[in-house]
Amino acid sequence: MKAKAEALGWSRLYESNEDFRLVFEQMHAAIERLPAELIDRGRLLPFPQLHVACVEGELDLAEALLGAGVAPDTYPCTEDENDEPPLVWLAKEEGMDPGVKIRVAGLLLAKGADIDEGGALGAAEEIGDDDFARFLREFGAAET
Repeated sequence: MKAKAEALGWSRLYESNEDFRLVFEQMHAAIERLPAELIDRGRLLPFPQLHVACVEGELDLAEALLGAGVAPDTYPCTEDENDEPPLVWLAKEEGMDPGVKIRVAGLLLAKGADIDEGGALGAAEEIGDDDFARFLREFGAAET
């Protein structure tokens, strides 16, 4: 797995951050457990694959990754502003179809994502996504 991290440009973090290494390995192992028709699509996604599948509206791929053992509140452990769970990445995504965005969020929440983990409601409010913020409030998000 170290060679894969190096080839993908993650070698420094892979070698220096145990949390990152565990998430990186978990994500790539989950891809290999996907149904055969999804493995190639999963391999094409950049790390963190669950997060990317979510913001790209790849509902079937996101659901399969969750089914393969990726936690719905996974942090990519990149030690930067992107070290947030998938629901926050969704909340920050401005160019996504609102209906798809809500369906993906519903999937994450149905699979056990904590609606308040990482501050998705605040992120949605920050970009002015009133529909997504309303959805999160209706689902029980705590006010920021």
